Amino acid sequence: MIGWMKDTISEQLDLRAERRHRSALRAEGIPLEAALTLAKDARPRQTVFRQSLGEKGHRDWTHLRAHSHWPSEDDREKLDDVFRSLVHTTTKPTVEFDIADVENILLSKSPLSRYPTMEMFEKRSPNHEYGQGTPGDLQRCLAHEQIRCLKGTLHKSESFTSFGWDDRLLLNNMGGSHHFSAARRIAREQGIKVPLQLKHEHHALNPDAVHFVEQSLVLLVIPHEDLFKELRYALRQEIVPVIPGRFRAPRCYGNDAHVLALSLKSEPSAKAANYLRSCGFTDLVDHLIEDLGVQHARIKRLN
Repeated sequence: MIGWMKDTISEQLDLRAERRHRSALRAEGIPLEAALTLAKDARPRQTVFRQSLGEKGHRDWTHLRAHSHWPSEDDREKLDDVFRSLVHTTTKPTVEFDIADVENILLSKSPLSRYPTMEMFEKRSPNHEYGQGTPGDLQRCLAHEQIRCLKGTLHKSESFTSFGWDDRLLLNNMGGSHHFSAARRIAREQGIKVPLQLKHEHHALNPDAVHFVEQSLVLLVIPHEDLFKELRYALRQEIVPVIPGRFRAPRCYGNDAHVLALSLKSEPSAKAANYLRSCGFTDLVDHLIEDLGVQHARIKRLN
């Protein structure tokens, strides 16, 4: 009898100790369900950005959007409107650049993200398009059917893009990048001007919108879709408000990356955000602030 009572008392004491421990952890801002979810997942959490050529080689903030298939009424915080206001775009129907001005291209049959710069892509091996690097080779490359950006051959499906936070001029091409890059290399080596003419879009960050996001949101990149769903469920189990909706990160963060949006105006959300940041997840807000600083420095330098 006495032994049974001791066991019962011991179990009750253990249960109380466990509850006190959980309460203490929650008081420190640790959402236990989220912590348990992460304890079972050993995959990388931080998303590292490396500037390179191609779609994944630049941070294009115009790609920070709500998923198109997600009904707009479910975006109760109207975050997609906030994201759209982050970037101001100026469009000119026809702008002329020299081929040497192009420092990034968008599409290719080759994995462009392997090449940090156009110069490295130009010097790839083998490079059959380059030939001997003669003016004749230049003309042969420019005559390729997919080189549609030459002055006088304006093509609606291709364009130039530039960013206030990125020094490079980007060619949105529909193909022909191997011949284009070989032509660019020969033209630079031979000192030959090759004028290009296309529509030009310039994207610049809106400082007011960036500061609003900085003061009110944490935008965590969750690199795996299943982990995103599990974390969102775990946080809701902990009564942590999660901004509803499905938001996609810019393409440089990965094809499966989702954005977990938490409001700094809610104390539980702010504590959970700090915990998840400490676990190694990338916060897009840090990169937005970084790119706004780069943009300010460029404007100051150019003026």
